[in-house]
Amino acid sequence: MVTIMDRTIPLLAVVLLLGPAASCDTASSDDRGKSRAVQAIVRATNSPFCPGQTLDSCPSPKAAVWRTDINAWIEDGVPAQEVRERLQERVPGFNLEPEPASSGWVIPLVALLVSTLWFVFTARSFRRRGGTPRNESERVHEGFDARLDEELARLD
Repeated sequence: MVTIMDRTIPLLAVVLLLGPAASCDTASSDDRGKSRAVQAIVRATNSPFCPGQTLDSCPSPKAAVWRTDINAWIEDGVPAQEVRERLQERVPGFNLEPEPASSGWVIPLVALLVSTLWFVFTARSFRRRGGTPRNESERVHEGFDARLDEELARLD
């Protein structure tokens, strides 16, 4: 006989698992697009207040004001290029464009070399099976193999 608890627990599990997923998508796609535009500008603009950092990572209160202004301009529908021009007008002698990373190829190259070396060493260890024994237990087995061959030869 099925009890009320047998029906309630699976139903409760489904509600708990699917309930939050249904309420997660509250922002409209337009809001997400504006938020992405703001993040793209903030992450790709050097901060004049924190040397070597972008507006996104700069903790300065002045950088926070700039982020607020960028958000307001994007909300008003100002194109991203014009937002960048407005920011550049605030600091005419400062380059807001981040320098491209000149060593961006180093990490993938090192990863490729390390993975290739790992593959070579692993392949060599698999090929050693037919070679010389690597430990004492393999030497003992060789003795047994030789003795087995002798016994089999006597039987013939």
